[in-house]
Amino acid sequence: MSSVASPEKPSRLEYRIQPEVEFPNSTPLLAQPEELRKRLADSGYLFFRGVLNTTALQALRCDILELCREHGWLDNSKPLADGIYSSRPFPDYREEYMPLYRKLIKLESFNEFSKSAEIMNLVALLLQGPVISHPRTIARITYPRHYAFTTQPHQDFFYIRGTPATYTAWIPAGDCPRELGGLAILEGSHARGFLPHEPAIGAGNNGVRTDNLGLRWAAADFKLGDFVLFHSHTIHGALDNHTPDRLRLSLDYRYQRADEAIDPSSLKPHAG
Repeated sequence: MSSVASPEKPSRLEYRIQPEVEFPNSTPLLAQPEELRKRLADSGYLFFRGVLNTTALQALRCDILELCREHGWLDNSKPLADGIYSSRPFPDYREEYMPLYRKLIKLESFNEFSKSAEIMNLVALLLQGPVISHPRTIARITYPRHYAFTTQPHQDFFYIRGTPATYTAWIPAGDCPRELGGLAILEGSHARGFLPHEPAIGAGNNGVRTDNLGLRWAAADFKLGDFVLFHSHTIHGALDNHTPDRLRLSLDYRYQRADEAIDPSSLKPHAG
Protein backbone atom coordinates (compact mmCIF):
# COMPACT_ATOMS: atom_id res chain seq x y z
CA MET A 1 0.00 0.00 0.00
CA SER A 2 1.54 3.28 -1.06
CA SER A 3 1.87 6.12 1.43
CA VAL A 4 1.10 9.74 0.71
CA ALA A 5 3.74 12.20 1.80
CA SER A 6 2.47 14.87 4.14
CA PRO A 7 2.70 18.40 2.73
CA GLU A 8 5.67 20.43 3.89
CA LYS A 9 5.02 23.19 6.34
CA PRO A 10 5.33 26.65 4.76
CA SER A 11 8.71 28.25 5.37
CA ARG A 12 8.75 31.21 7.74
CA LEU A 13 10.47 34.42 6.70
CA GLU A 14 13.74 34.93 8.59
CA TYR A 15 15.61 38.02 7.45
CA ARG A 16 18.69 39.59 9.05
CA ILE A 17 18.64 43.34 8.37
CA GLN A 18 21.90 45.03 7.41
CA PRO A 19 21.58 48.84 7.65
CA GLU A 20 23.36 50.80 4.92
CA VAL A 21 22.73 54.43 5.88
CA GLU A 22 22.01 56.58 8.95
CA PHE A 23 18.65 58.15 9.76
CA PRO A 24 18.87 61.88 8.98
CA ASN A 25 18.07 63.95 12.08
CA SER A 26 14.82 65.88 11.53
CA THR A 27 14.94 67.84 14.80
CA PRO A 28 16.47 70.94 13.12
CA LEU A 29 13.40 71.06 10.84
CA LEU A 30 10.83 71.37 13.65
CA ALA A 31 10.39 75.05 12.84
CA GLN A 32 9.92 74.23 9.13
CA PRO A 33 6.74 72.09 8.91
CA GLU A 34 6.64 72.12 5.09
CA GLU A 35 10.14 70.66 4.95
CA LEU A 36 9.16 68.02 7.52
CA ARG A 37 6.11 67.03 5.49
CA LYS A 38 8.21 66.81 2.32
CA ARG A 39 10.81 64.59 4.01
CA LEU A 40 8.07 62.37 5.42
CA ALA A 41 6.41 62.08 2.00
CA ASP A 42 9.73 61.24 0.32
CA SER A 43 11.23 58.75 2.78
CA GLY A 44 8.19 57.47 4.73
CA TYR A 45 9.68 58.34 8.14
CA LEU A 46 11.16 61.07 10.33
CA PHE A 47 13.83 60.59 13.00
CA PHE A 48 14.09 63.02 15.91
CA ARG A 49 16.85 63.39 18.45
CA GLY A 50 16.32 64.58 22.01
CA VAL A 51 12.72 65.81 21.76
CA LEU A 52 10.94 63.58 24.31
CA ASN A 53 10.61 64.05 28.07
CA THR A 54 13.52 61.97 29.34
CA THR A 55 12.45 62.21 33.00
CA ALA A 56 9.05 60.65 32.26
CA LEU A 57 10.59 58.11 29.88
CA GLN A 58 13.18 57.02 32.44
CA ALA A 59 10.44 56.60 35.06
CA LEU A 60 8.43 54.49 32.59
CA ARG A 61 11.52 52.39 31.92
CA CYS A 62 11.88 51.69 35.64
CA ASP A 63 8.18 50.78 35.92
CA ILE A 64 8.62 48.15 33.21
CA LEU A 65 11.84 46.85 34.73
CA GLU A 66 10.15 46.53 38.13
CA LEU A 67 7.74 44.08 36.50
CA CYS A 68 10.67 42.23 34.97
CA ARG A 69 12.31 41.99 38.38
CA GLU A 70 9.11 40.70 39.99
CA HIS A 71 9.02 37.92 37.39
CA GLY A 72 12.65 36.93 37.88
CA TRP A 73 13.96 38.31 34.59
CA LEU A 74 16.63 40.63 36.07
CA ASP A 75 20.00 40.15 37.71
CA ASN A 76 19.27 41.55 41.17
CA SER A 77 22.96 42.23 41.80
CA LYS A 78 22.91 44.97 39.13
CA PRO A 79 21.14 48.39 39.19
CA LEU A 80 17.49 48.14 38.13
CA ALA A 81 17.79 50.84 35.44
CA ASP A 82 20.55 48.89 33.66
CA GLY A 83 18.07 46.16 32.68
CA ILE A 84 20.55 43.29 33.01
CA TYR A 85 18.91 39.97 32.22
CA SER A 86 19.11 37.11 34.71
CA SER A 87 20.76 33.85 33.70
CA ARG A 88 17.43 31.99 33.57
CA PRO A 89 16.20 30.38 30.32
CA PHE A 90 14.15 32.61 28.05
CA PRO A 91 10.55 32.88 29.32
CA ASP A 92 7.89 30.83 27.58
CA TYR A 93 5.76 33.20 25.52
CA ARG A 94 2.31 32.10 26.67
CA GLU A 95 3.08 30.93 30.19
CA GLU A 96 5.54 33.62 31.29
CA TYR A 97 5.84 36.52 28.82
CA MET A 98 2.15 37.27 28.40
CA PRO A 99 1.27 37.38 32.14
CA LEU A 100 3.92 40.08 32.59
CA TYR A 101 2.88 41.86 29.38
CA ARG A 102 -0.74 42.12 30.48
CA LYS A 103 0.44 43.97 33.59
CA LEU A 104 2.68 46.20 31.47
CA ILE A 105 -0.07 47.43 29.16
CA LYS A 106 -2.11 48.50 32.20
CA LEU A 107 0.66 50.75 33.55
CA GLU A 108 -0.53 54.35 33.80
CA SER A 109 2.93 55.67 32.93
CA PHE A 110 3.00 53.53 29.77
CA ASN A 111 -0.40 54.61 28.49
CA GLU A 112 -0.05 58.27 29.44
CA PHE A 113 3.26 58.59 27.60
CA SER A 114 1.44 57.86 24.33
CA LYS A 115 -0.31 61.21 24.77
CA SER A 116 2.91 63.17 25.31
CA ALA A 117 2.50 66.74 24.10
CA GLU A 118 5.78 66.52 22.18
CA ILE A 119 4.39 63.73 20.01
CA MET A 120 0.75 64.82 19.77
CA ASN A 121 1.67 68.38 18.76
CA LEU A 122 4.18 67.15 16.20
CA VAL A 123 1.72 64.73 14.55
CA ALA A 124 -0.98 67.44 14.50
CA LEU A 125 1.52 69.76 12.81
CA LEU A 126 2.38 67.14 10.20
CA LEU A 127 -1.20 66.05 9.49
CA GLN A 128 -2.60 69.58 9.71
CA GLY A 129 -5.57 68.80 11.93
CA PRO A 130 -6.75 67.30 15.22
CA VAL A 131 -5.19 63.90 15.90
CA ILE A 132 -5.85 60.95 18.20
CA SER A 133 -3.53 58.36 19.73
CA HIS A 134 -4.73 54.77 19.40
CA PRO A 135 -5.75 53.12 22.68
CA ARG A 136 -3.97 49.97 21.48
CA THR A 137 -0.54 50.77 22.91
CA ILE A 138 2.27 48.25 22.40
CA ALA A 139 5.59 47.52 24.10
CA ARG A 140 8.41 45.09 23.36
CA ILE A 141 10.85 43.43 25.72
CA THR A 142 13.63 41.82 23.69
CA TYR A 143 15.99 39.33 25.30
CA PRO A 144 19.74 39.27 24.65
CA ARG A 145 20.73 36.99 21.74
CA HIS A 146 17.22 35.55 21.45
CA TYR A 147 17.26 35.85 17.66
CA ALA A 148 14.11 33.83 17.05
CA PHE A 149 12.14 36.68 18.69
CA THR A 150 13.48 39.45 16.42
CA THR A 151 10.67 41.26 14.58
CA GLN A 152 10.93 40.68 10.83
CA PRO A 153 10.38 43.34 8.11
CA HIS A 154 6.69 44.22 7.85
CA GLN A 155 4.19 47.04 7.39
CA ASP A 156 2.08 48.13 10.33
CA PHE A 157 -0.98 48.46 8.10
CA PHE A 158 -1.13 44.64 8.06
CA TYR A 159 -2.24 44.88 11.70
CA ILE A 160 -3.74 48.38 11.98
CA ARG A 161 -6.06 48.67 8.94
CA GLY A 162 -8.35 51.70 9.09
CA THR A 163 -6.76 54.66 7.33
CA PRO A 164 -3.34 54.07 5.73
CA ALA A 165 -2.49 57.58 6.98
CA THR A 166 -1.73 56.16 10.43
CA TYR A 167 1.71 56.80 11.87
CA THR A 168 3.72 54.79 14.39
CA ALA A 169 6.08 56.36 16.90
CA TRP A 170 8.80 53.85 17.82
CA ILE A 171 10.47 54.89 21.06
CA PRO A 172 13.29 53.09 22.88
CA ALA A 173 12.81 53.22 26.65
CA GLY A 174 16.51 53.78 27.26
CA ASP A 175 19.64 54.27 25.18
CA CYS A 176 19.53 51.83 22.28
CA PRO A 177 22.68 51.41 20.21
CA ARG A 178 22.34 49.17 17.19
CA GLU A 179 23.89 46.19 18.97
CA LEU A 180 20.96 46.27 21.42
CA GLY A 181 18.50 45.72 18.58
CA GLY A 182 17.02 49.06 17.54
CA LEU A 183 14.63 49.72 14.67
CA ALA A 184 15.60 49.81 10.99
CA ILE A 185 13.53 51.29 8.16
CA LEU A 186 13.49 50.57 4.43
CA GLU A 187 13.65 54.07 2.99
CA GLY A 188 10.88 55.00 0.56
CA SER A 189 9.12 51.64 0.92
CA HIS A 190 5.78 53.32 1.74
CA ALA A 191 5.56 54.38 -1.91
CA ARG A 192 5.19 50.69 -2.94
CA GLY A 193 1.79 50.54 -1.27
CA PHE A 194 0.52 47.67 0.83
CA LEU A 195 2.48 44.49 0.04
CA PRO A 196 1.72 40.78 0.58
CA HIS A 197 2.83 39.35 3.93
CA GLU A 198 3.72 35.79 4.84
CA PRO A 199 4.43 33.80 8.01
CA ALA A 200 7.61 34.92 9.78
CA ILE A 201 9.59 34.22 12.90
CA GLY A 202 9.59 36.76 15.72
CA ALA A 203 7.07 39.13 17.21
CA GLY A 204 3.98 39.58 15.03
CA ASN A 205 4.57 36.30 13.16
CA ASN A 206 4.24 37.96 9.74
CA GLY A 207 6.66 39.67 7.38
CA VAL A 208 7.24 40.98 3.88
CA ARG A 209 10.12 40.10 1.56
CA THR A 210 12.38 43.03 0.71
CA ASP A 211 15.26 41.50 -1.27
CA ASN A 212 14.02 42.62 -4.68
CA LEU A 213 12.75 46.12 -3.83
CA GLY A 214 16.08 47.86 -4.52
CA LEU A 215 15.81 50.09 -1.44
CA ARG A 216 18.23 50.89 1.40
CA TRP A 217 17.90 50.02 5.06
CA ALA A 218 18.50 52.92 7.43
CA ALA A 219 19.10 52.86 11.19
CA ALA A 220 20.68 54.83 14.03
CA ASP A 221 22.09 54.56 17.52
CA PHE A 222 19.20 55.86 19.66
CA LYS A 223 19.63 57.84 22.87
CA LEU A 224 16.97 58.28 25.52
CA GLY A 225 14.57 60.93 24.18
CA ASP A 226 14.99 60.00 20.50
CA PHE A 227 12.24 58.44 18.40
CA VAL A 228 11.24 57.64 14.83
CA LEU A 229 7.82 58.29 13.27
CA PHE A 230 6.74 56.39 10.15
CA HIS A 231 3.78 55.75 7.81
CA SER A 232 1.74 52.53 8.11
CA HIS A 233 3.03 51.33 4.69
CA THR A 234 6.69 51.93 5.59
CA ILE A 235 8.56 48.61 5.86
CA HIS A 236 10.52 48.32 9.08
CA GLY A 237 11.97 45.65 11.32
CA ALA A 238 14.14 45.12 14.35
CA LEU A 239 17.86 44.54 14.52
CA ASP A 240 19.04 41.59 16.59
CA ASN A 241 19.91 42.16 20.24
CA HIS A 242 23.57 41.09 20.17
CA THR A 243 24.38 42.15 23.73
CA PRO A 244 25.28 39.35 26.14
CA ASP A 245 22.96 40.39 28.97
CA ARG A 246 20.80 43.49 28.32
CA LEU A 247 17.05 43.71 27.77
CA ARG A 248 15.84 46.06 25.06
CA LEU A 249 12.66 47.94 25.95
CA SER A 250 10.69 49.80 23.28
CA LEU A 251 7.28 51.41 22.84
CA ASP A 252 4.94 51.53 19.81
CA TYR A 253 2.26 54.20 19.73
CA ARG A 254 -0.01 54.94 16.74
CA TYR A 255 -1.51 58.27 15.63
CA GLN A 256 -3.92 59.51 12.98
CA ARG A 257 -6.22 62.39 12.16
CA ALA A 258 -9.37 62.27 14.28
CA ASP A 259 -11.60 62.50 11.18
CA GLU A 260 -10.07 59.46 9.39
CA ALA A 261 -11.31 55.86 9.50
CA ILE A 262 -10.10 53.71 12.39
CA ASP A 263 -10.41 49.94 12.67
CA PRO A 264 -12.27 48.79 15.83
CA SER A 265 -9.33 46.56 16.79
CA SER A 266 -7.18 49.68 17.33
CA LEU A 267 -9.58 50.73 20.09
CA LYS A 268 -8.94 47.56 22.12
CA PRO A 269 -5.97 46.55 24.28
CA HIS A 270 -3.05 44.88 22.53
CA ALA A 271 -3.04 41.07 22.63
CA GLY A 272 -6.57 40.94 24.00
